[in-house]
Amino acid sequence: MGDRELEALRRHGFGVAYRMLGSVSEAEDVAQEALLRLTRQEGPIDEPAAWITTVVTRLSINVLKSARARRESYVGPWLPEPLVEDPAPGPASRAELADSLSLALLVLLERLTPVERAAYLLREVFGYQYAEIADVIEQTEVNSRQLVTRARKHLEANRPRFDADEAARDALLERFLAAAEEGDLEALEELLAKDAVLYADSGGKAMAPPEPLFGATLIARFMAAVARVRPPSGELESRRVRVNGQPGRLVRGPREPRYGEAERLAVEKGLALLRSGDVDAKQLAARVRGARDAAGGRATRAIPAQQAEVRVWSVLTVDVVEGRIQTVRIVRNPDKLAHL
Repeated sequence: MGDRELEALRRHGFGVAYRMLGSVSEAEDVAQEALLRLTRQEGPIDEPAAWITTVVTRLSINVLKSARARRESYVGPWLPEPLVEDPAPGPASRAELADSLSLALLVLLERLTPVERAAYLLREVFGYQYAEIADVIEQTEVNSRQLVTRARKHLEANRPRFDADEAARDALLERFLAAAEEGDLEALEELLAKDAVLYADSGGKAMAPPEPLFGATLIARFMAAVARVRPPSGELESRRVRVNGQPGRLVRGPREPRYGEAERLAVEKGLALLRSGDVDAKQLAARVRGARDAAGGRATRAIPAQQAEVRVWSVLTVDVVEGRIQTVRIVRNPDKLAHL
């Protein structure tokens, strides 16, 4: 088997593992391990892709079982590690990718057991027959059918829906980010669904809301405050990207100051005041900026801006439903952005 064929199998294995795990690093490890096992096989394999799918799925089930306790103790909202840039070969496959790779669906899949998740993905995403699923997950065909049915019932009420017009979704995100930069609360609220939700995944390692934010008004105030907290535009690179098939933005800049207990308390207190209406976006930004400056002041050695290590600060994506932004997801955990 040549390098091109092996690389195609590795990409296929990664696609299966990523949907199972929601982690780029873990999916890469699983795909690589499956490929190594393939190259060690002495006899011929009639369907290498099916063989890789089977091995990757079983390895992923084991990883999920060991990761369950770790994810249950995770600090704040959990989001998958984002896939940035469009992995699709062309626009024709984007609709499928937006569904099966979206952060919205991957978060929902966390509600399933590892075996339910495997059965559901093999059936709904990869089109396996129940007899084939049974062989992969080492269950009976009857049990496999029951697992898929149970998974569908868990997910069907909250299955993500997205507006199909890609250009309209991109334009809406542009307007949303521009309104945030300008602190235009009225425009932000108009672009958000009234029952919109914002999730920010920091893992307790970066400044972000420790709990989801609900409602257009609160999210608008928060986004306006975030724009004020960010360093001058010259220090940051902001570019539009596709995040798991949805419109998004990536921000890069010098490594942030250490995030500690004082900063966490400042963020929590500021958000509590924002919810109560006791501070506005400008006042919240001043509080958070003060906490960040204090953290920077505790650094043992100042590093000139031109020598500072540049890292990804955040990846933001939105779900657009019926012409409004329904969900905002922001990944801030540096561990989940290290692959970008």
